[in-house]
Amino acid sequence: MLKSFWSIFNKEFASYFKTGTAYVILAVYIILSMTAAFYFGHFFILNNSDLNSFFSFQPEILALIIPAVTMRAWADERRSGTIEYILTQPINYTSVVLAKFTAAWAFGLLMLALTLPFWIYSDTLIHLDNLNILSGYLVCVLIIGTFSALGCVVSAFNTNPVIAYIMSIFVSWGITNINLNFLIDSASKLSNEIFVKVIQSLNFLKHYQDFITGQVGLENIIYFLSIIVLALWLNVVTIEYKKS
Repeated sequence: MLKSFWSIFNKEFASYFKTGTAYVILAVYIILSMTAAFYFGHFFILNNSDLNSFFSFQPEILALIIPAVTMRAWADERRSGTIEYILTQPINYTSVVLAKFTAAWAFGLLMLALTLPFWIYSDTLIHLDNLNILSGYLVCVLIIGTFSALGCVVSAFNTNPVIAYIMSIFVSWGITNINLNFLIDSASKLSNEIFVKVIQSLNFLKHYQDFITGQVGLENIIYFLSIIVLALWLNVVTIEYKKS
């Protein structure tokens, strides 16, 4: 299983650079991130000790960029017919799913790493709260993993990478914009504290805000990991269903 995992991982990760797609995605991500931070985030006007101008826009930017990384994960395999070859091989489907997901996640982490000079540059201008910033980067790592897992499972349902990309954007933006606080008022009237906590635990923004303000809790980490695990499980089930 480990041998097949690394073989597929290396193939998938290298494929981003063979087609030149990687360089376009990296460039677009950096341009969007820096434009959002300096122009829309008013970097030089606001207090940016925690780089809030940068992190405020990351969920939306990643929801737009990560689907471009994952759109070909399974869609190309289905379109070219190579998925039939994969399904007939004596390999564990879980390892294939994990390899494709990890390759996309690793590329996303490389993309995020390119913004580290921005952190270093900012530290020369103002006194930074580096612990908060580290927490912000941690949640970006988890978001990249979450969107990568969702993008892979969406790709498994499509033969057209463009359609997979568009659908993945809708799914990712849907996750980031989930806000069920309108239900909390009704729950509060009923004094149902458990229900209120459940509703709050489903809100993406609540967990994201906790991270970028340095309030990292186990429930915040579990939120993102739960989505990743669920998406990967659906991906495995989808591939197994296609074989049957």
